[in-house]
Amino acid sequence: MKKFIKGIGIYFFIVMTILFLIGYQGFDLPKFKKIGKHIFFDKKIDYFETFMEGKNSINLILGSSITRDSMIPDSLGNNWFSFTNSSQNIYNSFKFLKFYQGSIKIDTIIVGIQPFDFPNSYIKNREQDKPYNNDSFHIYGSYIANNKISTKNKIQKIKSSLFPDLLNMQILIKHGDFREKRDIWTKQGFSGWINRPKLNLEMLYNTQLKNERRAYQYFYNVSKKPNMKYFDLFNDLAKSLNIKVIYLLTAKSKYYHLDLAKYEYDSIWNNILDSLKSRKVEVWNYEKMNTDNFKFKWFGNDDTHSTYDGAKAFTKIIRERLRD
Repeated sequence: MKKFIKGIGIYFFIVMTILFLIGYQGFDLPKFKKIGKHIFFDKKIDYFETFMEGKNSINLILGSSITRDSMIPDSLGNNWFSFTNSSQNIYNSFKFLKFYQGSIKIDTIIVGIQPFDFPNSYIKNREQDKPYNNDSFHIYGSYIANNKISTKNKIQKIKSSLFPDLLNMQILIKHGDFREKRDIWTKQGFSGWINRPKLNLEMLYNTQLKNERRAYQYFYNVSKKPNMKYFDLFNDLAKSLNIKVIYLLTAKSKYYHLDLAKYEYDSIWNNILDSLKSRKVEVWNYEKMNTDNFKFKWFGNDDTHSTYDGAKAFTKIIRERLRD
């Protein structure tokens, strides 16, 4: 009980400090966010540039946190590096690849594909942080400016990025750890949540509002006629560099697929898949694999992000397919 009270006290102290900073005239939200998010990103860049040293060629894993949590590069081989980050879209990956194209030969890229890689626009009609974009990629020329937001939205953005929701908070306090466990675990860039709290996905499906669901967040600003502009930028660049690219669709829970049907996103996604097929690119689609057959929880705190056990199992599947 003392730990719980102490945890609540720390939580509200931090919240009040943030509110004070927001009210302070000189407060700059992007600079504040850099304290955590960008420092982590800079660390991954250091790891990547060190990884390239002394190598004739490398292989890459690119994509958002969904791909990050699903693939362990060390298990694929010594030449694999995972430059995957929260909210990383395919335009971010394009700018990253363009920046390093002359630095080293890249043989193969596995890049995770998500609905937010095909929005009508990353700039117009934004809703807080959607469509997803990783602001840290501005160093590669991939900065997407947000419109001015109100103080209320500033508070919500900081709360969402720095603090777990109430259910996560209770779990973390119960286990004696009030921090989100995020770090780079290996020299090859793996930074998945090894000790992610495992939540009840059925309960979330029955209680969350539509705008809290991952399907809504991923499909925000994506229309039935898919915008292939950002995908084509990446694909054309990789093709010009003679890089073998595998577009990967990671496993999704049955609740995610229920949402696709419920909110009529399935037709949008099928149009995107048809557009990929018409481009004759290599797509490895594992979205509907039956993860319930495994003796562990494949998903952590939502419908799409793998647990560490899920990542180990999925990486084994991909490794065997690469060998074949």
